[in-house]
Amino acid sequence: MPSVSSIAVGANMAAAAASKARHGMNENIARLSTGIRAMYGGDAAGHSVGTAVSADGGGYSMAARNIEDGISYLQMGESVLLEAANLATRIRELGIQADNAALLSTSDTAALNAEAALAADTIDMILDETQFNKVPVVDSAQSRTVTINYGYLTANTTTVGAETAVTAMTGISAAAGADATADTFLGKAAEALGNIAADLTALKGMQGVANSTSANLVAAGARLMDTDFALETADLAKNSVLNQAAMAMASQANQAQSAILAVLQ
Repeated sequence: MPSVSSIAVGANMAAAAASKARHGMNENIARLSTGIRAMYGGDAAGHSVGTAVSADGGGYSMAARNIEDGISYLQMGESVLLEAANLATRIRELGIQADNAALLSTSDTAALNAEAALAADTIDMILDETQFNKVPVVDSAQSRTVTINYGYLTANTTTVGAETAVTAMTGISAAAGADATADTFLGKAAEALGNIAADLTALKGMQGVANSTSANLVAAGARLMDTDFALETADLAKNSVLNQAAMAMASQANQAQSAILAVLQ
């Protein structure tokens, strides 16, 4: 085989192999350092699908947090109505006691009237003033609702709240006859509590689905996008050996080419 002094074919081949091995090492290092399998175009399709799936998972996770806000809102409303019902029950007792006026002294009647009026004012205050993030929980004039977006791909919503007008017991200045007003209030409060309980059950079910869906989507995205550290580490070791071997062969090829000089001596 003739010797050509101007071209070191072996050295060029070894250099090309070393370049390829270095690219492989760079890819391995990038994937190991970032944890992303698709770095350097490793899996473009998988990366695209994984990004979309992971985004969906994040959306459902946020939906679960939104639902938690709705649950907190309803639990506040439930607490308000339970306290208001306790006060209304006491007003009812005072009204029934006031019916026994023939056996009550003037001071007894005054005490009953004062307690009934104060209890009614307290109901009015807690209904009007209790708020969740500046949103009234149970308004004395109308039912308040909130909309919870529990879906991500579709705009699924549900309306929650007392869903019935719970009117405060205003205008009570005497215990006599207050039991009838209390009965009306307790009926409305019971209806509102039933609606809230139903909404809580529904929201907890929606939240369970949102949490499990989020977990499964995030896991699917990780399988598509995350680096396989065992495989990538083994590939890095292989590329490192190939790079060192190619560089050694390039050195050997260059030394062999210099043998041509012996002919000229």
